[in-house]
Amino acid sequence: MARPLLLWAAVAALSAQSVYGSQLWHDVNRYDAHGNECKLREVRGIVCKPLCVSDLARCPESLQPSCPDGQSFCADGACHTKCTDVIQALNPCHCSRTGDQLPSAARSLVPCMAIPNVTIEHFRPWDAGRDIRSACGAKAGIVDQSKTVAIWGSGWPGGDTTATFAVNGALALILSLWGVNKRWAERNVRKTATATTYTINGTQTRRSGNPETKGFVKIQDDIGGEVIKPNGEFIHGAASTLDMGTATANSLSRDIKLCGYRNHILGTVCVWSVALVTALWICYMGVWTADYYGALPGSRFGSYYSLGLGSLTLQSSTFLVVWMLSLVFLLTLYILKPHLRNYFRVRTLPAHGQYVCVVRPIREIKLLSDKASWVQRRVNLITERLVALLSRDKDYTTCLIEKTSEGRIYFNYQCTRYVYDDQIQQFAPFEFDLGSSHRGLLAQAVGLSTKDAHYRQELVGPNFIDVKIPGIFAAFARELVSFFYIYQCIFLWAYYFNAYYQIGLVDTGIILISATIKVILRMLSERRLKRMAEHEESILVSRDGQWYQVSSKDLVPGDVIEVVSGAYMSCDCILISGNAVMDESSLTGEPLSVRKFPLRLDNGHYNAMGSGKMSTLFAGTSVSQVQPVQKSADGLESPRVLALVKSTGTMSEKGQLVRQILFPSRISFIFNEQMRIVVFILILYAIFVMGMAVYFYKGDVAVIIFYGVFALSQLVSPLLPAAMVIGQSIAASRLRRKQIFCIDPQRIMIAGKVQIFCFDKTGTLTKEGLEFHGGQIVDPASTTFASFTEDPAATNALFRQAMASCHTVTDLNGQLIGNPVDIEQFRASKAAIDPAPKYIDAVLTAGGSEKGKLHIVRRFEFVHARASMSVVVLDEATGKIHVFIKGSFERVKSVCRAGSVPRNYDSVCVNLAYAGCYVLAFAHKTLDVTDPSSIKEFSQAELEADCDLLGLLVFRNNLKPDTADAIAELKRGSTRTVMITGDNALTGVFIARECGMVPQRNRVLLGECRSPMEEVKWVDVDTMLPVDDIEPYLDNVGFDGFTTTELAVSGTAFERLCATGAIDSLLLKIRIFARMKPMNKVDCVEAHMKYGIIAMCGDGGNDCGALRAAHVGIALSDAEASVVSPFSSADRSINSCVELLRESRASLASSFANFAALICYGQVMCGMVKMAGFYFAISLTQNMWLLIDGVIATSLMLAISMSGSAKRLDKYRPTSRILGPQMLASVGGVVMINWVFSTMAYVWLFQQEWFRCNEHATAEVDVKKWWLLGDNYEASILSFVSTFQFINNGFVFNYGYLYRARWYKNYAMLLVWGFLMAFISYMLLADPNQVGCAFRLNCGTPSVLESLGYKKPTWTIEAYNNPQGHNVIPTGSRYKLWGYCLGNMAATNFWQLFVVNGPVRNFLRKRKPLDRLRTKL
Repeated sequence: MARPLLLWAAVAALSAQSVYGSQLWHDVNRYDAHGNECKLREVRGIVCKPLCVSDLARCPESLQPSCPDGQSFCADGACHTKCTDVIQALNPCHCSRTGDQLPSAARSLVPCMAIPNVTIEHFRPWDAGRDIRSACGAKAGIVDQSKTVAIWGSGWPGGDTTATFAVNGALALILSLWGVNKRWAERNVRKTATATTYTINGTQTRRSGNPETKGFVKIQDDIGGEVIKPNGEFIHGAASTLDMGTATANSLSRDIKLCGYRNHILGTVCVWSVALVTALWICYMGVWTADYYGALPGSRFGSYYSLGLGSLTLQSSTFLVVWMLSLVFLLTLYILKPHLRNYFRVRTLPAHGQYVCVVRPIREIKLLSDKASWVQRRVNLITERLVALLSRDKDYTTCLIEKTSEGRIYFNYQCTRYVYDDQIQQFAPFEFDLGSSHRGLLAQAVGLSTKDAHYRQELVGPNFIDVKIPGIFAAFARELVSFFYIYQCIFLWAYYFNAYYQIGLVDTGIILISATIKVILRMLSERRLKRMAEHEESILVSRDGQWYQVSSKDLVPGDVIEVVSGAYMSCDCILISGNAVMDESSLTGEPLSVRKFPLRLDNGHYNAMGSGKMSTLFAGTSVSQVQPVQKSADGLESPRVLALVKSTGTMSEKGQLVRQILFPSRISFIFNEQMRIVVFILILYAIFVMGMAVYFYKGDVAVIIFYGVFALSQLVSPLLPAAMVIGQSIAASRLRRKQIFCIDPQRIMIAGKVQIFCFDKTGTLTKEGLEFHGGQIVDPASTTFASFTEDPAATNALFRQAMASCHTVTDLNGQLIGNPVDIEQFRASKAAIDPAPKYIDAVLTAGGSEKGKLHIVRRFEFVHARASMSVVVLDEATGKIHVFIKGSFERVKSVCRAGSVPRNYDSVCVNLAYAGCYVLAFAHKTLDVTDPSSIKEFSQAELEADCDLLGLLVFRNNLKPDTADAIAELKRGSTRTVMITGDNALTGVFIARECGMVPQRNRVLLGECRSPMEEVKWVDVDTMLPVDDIEPYLDNVGFDGFTTTELAVSGTAFERLCATGAIDSLLLKIRIFARMKPMNKVDCVEAHMKYGIIAMCGDGGNDCGALRAAHVGIALSDAEASVVSPFSSADRSINSCVELLRESRASLASSFANFAALICYGQVMCGMVKMAGFYFAISLTQNMWLLIDGVIATSLMLAISMSGSAKRLDKYRPTSRILGPQMLASVGGVVMINWVFSTMAYVWLFQQEWFRCNEHATAEVDVKKWWLLGDNYEASILSFVSTFQFINNGFVFNYGYLYRARWYKNYAMLLVWGFLMAFISYMLLADPNQVGCAFRLNCGTPSVLESLGYKKPTWTIEAYNNPQGHNVIPTGSRYKLWGYCLGNMAATNFWQLFVVNGPVRNFLRKRKPLDRLRTKL
């Protein structure tokens, strides 16, 4: 019976709301494996949807309401005694909407009587919708179903969203008002700012008005230094802004711009409004999610009913809109994060605000930036422009402006106080210039007044580096506000909404685990640094002429403190009276204690990094012993050991190092640059996946977008951040077990790419202490060398006195402390230290007689620039005063009378050095004075002039036992080794040959010049013949394709080559850099850094600058943590360098293996799983998703990281390019093989008789109900094949024996892989069992399983959602599928072993090597 006015609304609404898959390339269940048409099966119990009409009279006759007596037909479609409001609200035609939510056209709709369930005898799955519609229509008596009216498309009022958009509208109004107010309030500042740039530009200025400084000793400086006027006014000691010409100042203030801000009540309201709206957006998504599951009062109960009702299209669409708006809102907040808070403040001049925003350009150190491709250059350009557009190329730090007790305004930025200077009208860090002349510094020995100290502390701040470590909540907040976590979080909301909450919970757990790992590692590093940086103790300081006990935090530049044994130096000080023995291992890495000497009362100039280093007590060092000097010929006398505070806080040497660690420059690996291209590729791939979803799915666009969102979220695993960090953490732990400590974990990956390793010689390649070998004494009568003797002290009294006195050795609790050479010399002299010296020091010559006592009345310590030291000695036995000079044989010759130097002096010295000896020379003269106090009238040059040569002191420079093996291993690992030493070049050549750094048969040419202004002259070290042109020698190529000639240069020659630019062509051909001063070492390391990743190894002391400058520095130090370099080794063997490279290469390889595994995870997940899911309208079951994301991916990631390092260094370094040929071949090959096998698995499936005609009919199931899409053969095949692929991805990237231990030695991987393989294999091969049924694989409805001949399950199984009621694969086919999956695994393993890591790669490396740094190893 045709009824044109009937509303077949429910069916129409259902067709609009549901989403169906469309298998475009075959008809479902139409043909069997032999091409015959399938027998159409009978389907019983099909539920028909309610029929809605505007008038019950229009219902078909069979559906006319008919109720028993006493009952009425109600709006819920059933008969009741009374139609209450509650019952009426259950009208299925209203889809649970009431009030304004319900369109007016729908309010009159009521349901007819329910259509009885129907049976379709010949059900056509490929046309299921039409069959169901026809059967239900026939049952209802509807003949003509073509005339239907769909009223549910007229639009829904926004009842649920009105409040939210009202709140957002209010926010927009408040922001508009604030924008107008802000512009008006800043009108004058904008005009001023246009004319004035508030930049700390580095101009040095001096402040006037320094409080009167009294009590200074009156000392006249004869060379134009500071002058203390008779009235006590100290002229040059005034406060000044930091000298921007120094490196320290540049690091503090260069390119800093300041903007002032103050709070405003309306701006504060806006801030809280933005925070409230952000919370509302999140809560609103939570409300929609709760409503989806029927968890809100008055809502539907249970998602199953809600989804079965088929009325969630509108809810999904609304949530999608809210989700997208939330995404835009959160991304906007993230982009504006640097400016957000200050935008809601009123801008002022910096000096007038409550806050200062410090703006500084972000400098990025790019490592291994190979020649970029066209794509890389374009992507980099786009990225740089985008970064600049979003202001991400600058660092914005807002600092609170505070006031001192005197009313000065300041702020603290990066642990440094910036004080407002009224004269220059800007903020600047302050430093007090104490002067540089010795006399001027010693003039301040009385100390400061309390008033002056207070004034200075206001300007420089407390002597304390406050390392702020956030609490656990703040640390997590800092980590989770990054873009990656926002990206993951916003997608998780989609998971939670669409009945995907189990997977959402797992991914949330993974994200939290990943974040927790990073937070813990970062907090441990920060706490370790805090322990190193912060220190406070009680110090005795001179104030107002009295000694007071104060906290070390209260020290200021100019304070005079007492140095006591066991003290820890919290600031840089200048020793002005007494001697001290310092342990500098924690700062410089120097393993031996260092003796410090007070400034001399002369006209010299103090240079902390030069000659004044021996008088400087650096912050971060500890005092081992002190010795007051109460009688001195050239210094201050005091019963206390006194030091003048030079620098405090971050201005100290330690403070600068700590500050560099706290606020490092951003390091960009080539990995970071190529990651941009990877992200671009993933975006394109995501668009493709979204297109496939639209192509295959038909129906509601909102739900299709949801599936696309799921695909996008699975492109990048939430484990990725942790995967790139955990390898570094494990490597750092392994290094720690080998006594190699790391304070900068990110340097571990850089160490994995080291190409050139630079070494100091003495104490690094060779033993710490030189062995005394003997000497050669000059016969003054004949001016010739006597025969070499092993005991020169026994043959000449003056030589014996020189050996006993010309040193800096002291006694510390029975242990000799000083330079190792000095200690060996003193021991050979058989002298003894007098514990109660009358002057600076005293020694008892051999025999211990009092008459043999030598008093050191004046000492000039060793200075690198002079390459010598000297002492003035009073011989108590004779009353004579002697001058002894010791130094390099070149230096001593220059101060001796020509007539006292043997003719063969140079050849004798050269031959000894060539034999690997460390050669020093002694010179002597007797002064025509008898009063030691008159010695202070002589300058060092006067005392050292016209001396007579005494002879040579010879030491053996023996290699450490493992040096040669370590050098050979480094060369085996394609690491060039270079020597940078302060010793003689010929000694360096000998050691280089002995340790294998220079092959024994290779020629060595030495370049030298007397000064950097002269031309470099080359000689052959073996023949000592001059070489006019070195090019023919360098062109002589050996079997390895490199020159057989090595070059060595002296420090002056190096300076000359740098000045002329010739160093560029010769640098990588120079093996030995000799007679290098500390700054020369820094310049040498920096010159090498232009060509690759450079490492430096030294024993501290003079190597500190080079250790800091190199990409990777390792100090051979007993200290557990030394701030001088990222790494320190207590093992004191250069084998530590080999261990560092082994572990670093393993860490780099593990990180990239994890990256590759997770990329393959994303490709399997978003590739075959999603494509098959889209095409067949299937899905993995909930528990299968939990297994993959929660167990397989996480456990395999951790297992990959547990792989140990290889025993030997390979000649190839691990790749650092994610788009390099190795990574592309590895990842691309595995992905393609997996795709082929996944495709062929379905080809095989469609050939199986048990499958054809039992296919999953996509039209029978609503795709929105994804949890119902796994009860079929297609989903089973997808589950097994993809799960084996997931497991195999972790295993296949476990290979890497070149850098990591053999795969079978990664026991964690074997355990995890073995368990997972057994678990999945059991599910596949076993008959229906409780494990498989938990994952709804190889299982079915209990009654169906029993009918198939299996035992009736004793556990609960929910009825299967397919016509046959099971997805049990026949036994024979199970084993075939298992073998097929093993074949997939074998193919990828073969590809990885024989192509990526095996013969194919080796062949291609030889035929087409990559363009890398080519240099002789």
